[in-house]
Amino acid sequence: MTSCLAIEIGYRGYGLALDISWPAAGAATAFLALPATLFLLPLSRSSRAKAVALESLVFAAGAVAPLFAVACFYMFHRLADHPVDPGASLFNPLKYLGGGWLVAGAAFASGLFALFRLDINATGPHKVYRDALARTFVQTTANQPDIPLAETNGACAAPYHLVNATVNLPASESPVLRGRRGDFFLLSKHWTGSASTGYYDTTKWNIGGEKLGLATAMAVSGAAVSPRMGLASKPTLAALLSLLNIRLGLWVPRPTSDIARTPGFGCLLREMTGAGMSETSRWLNISDGGHIENMGVYELLRRRCKFILCVDGEADSEFTFNGQLTLVRHAQIDFGIRMEPRFDDIRLDASSGYSRSHIQMLRIIYPDEGEGRSAAVGLMLYLKLSLTGNEAELLQRYRKLHPEFPHQPTADQFYDEEQFEAYRQLGVHVAEGAFCSALLNSDPFPATVNSWFRQLAGNMLEPTPI
Repeated sequence: MTSCLAIEIGYRGYGLALDISWPAAGAATAFLALPATLFLLPLSRSSRAKAVALESLVFAAGAVAPLFAVACFYMFHRLADHPVDPGASLFNPLKYLGGGWLVAGAAFASGLFALFRLDINATGPHKVYRDALARTFVQTTANQPDIPLAETNGACAAPYHLVNATVNLPASESPVLRGRRGDFFLLSKHWTGSASTGYYDTTKWNIGGEKLGLATAMAVSGAAVSPRMGLASKPTLAALLSLLNIRLGLWVPRPTSDIARTPGFGCLLREMTGAGMSETSRWLNISDGGHIENMGVYELLRRRCKFILCVDGEADSEFTFNGQLTLVRHAQIDFGIRMEPRFDDIRLDASSGYSRSHIQMLRIIYPDEGEGRSAAVGLMLYLKLSLTGNEAELLQRYRKLHPEFPHQPTADQFYDEEQFEAYRQLGVHVAEGAFCSALLNSDPFPATVNSWFRQLAGNMLEPTPI
């Protein structure tokens, strides 16, 4: 009864809003312009005030999708009550049919399209993103088709690429997956899948009737914004992101499922609500690997690699090391692997605004798993985007002009030439620090990874107690 009363009151309010369209439009415009206006006000100089204001906007934005749905309901309700209008123009459908027939016809046509023709992989921005990556990194000639992932590295030589992604499982009944809202999803030359959904031969994965391609795998691994984003998911915004078609993720059919090869309206509803998205579903939604582990190292730890090079390029202006410590937590929980990083030299010094180092070496303690997998010790070289004060003048100048550098928000995907060059030079500077003469004092030109890591460990790690 209360719901019916609320719907009726809302419908009457909707009618009144139509009669005062200018104030209503002004209020809507003000709401949409508020985020941009916020950064022009003196209030935006306070980081705390900005954080509070933006958090409030996030909650407000979460109400847009349900309010839009209610507004559409009222609009069709009002149209359904409209009678035939003999005085309407020749091109007005209301001259020939009542509003009820128009609404029913529109609903019927939309239902047929959603059932038989809608492909939400094709309507989202994923394809545009994938094609841009293909032109930049994969294609050698114009209009070259995507390279099937199973056909890459034909010589089967090193390195063997492991492309990391996240399979979103908000409806999983597993206690572990329920907390993470997803699982680690691997795309590689021979095998693709996850521990929860199962691994299948990569040749058996098809997307829209096509083999899983290298550019597609890259785009999925970098699908940073989607309604479902693993640990980063915001359920209150999922419906809004779906409504606005901000969906870089991809829907793929499980190879063992005998279903249509294009995801339709049902998958879109699942993405909006999270219902039916579990490890047993026939359709799986995959997105950025950073939605569950942003370092891309988890699969290397699963394979108990002896030497690991980890490059941390995420935006971390507060130096909380969230990505690396998330990896440490997952490794301990899932594999019993222990790592104890020490970030004192990399952490930002509040007085100088600089770090003392860009790199850190840490031990990886692999447990005894039996059956030829005895306890072992590995080494990880961790490189962090940071400034120590001895960088080139170009970087010093860029830092003065852009204090957020090198941790500018990753939402900025449109680098100009100066910004691109600043990050490139910083990457070179950080990497060269791992080859400085102070760390490679016994062999300045190591011929093997083993020799390089052992010299670094001898100069950077404290001896273990006997």
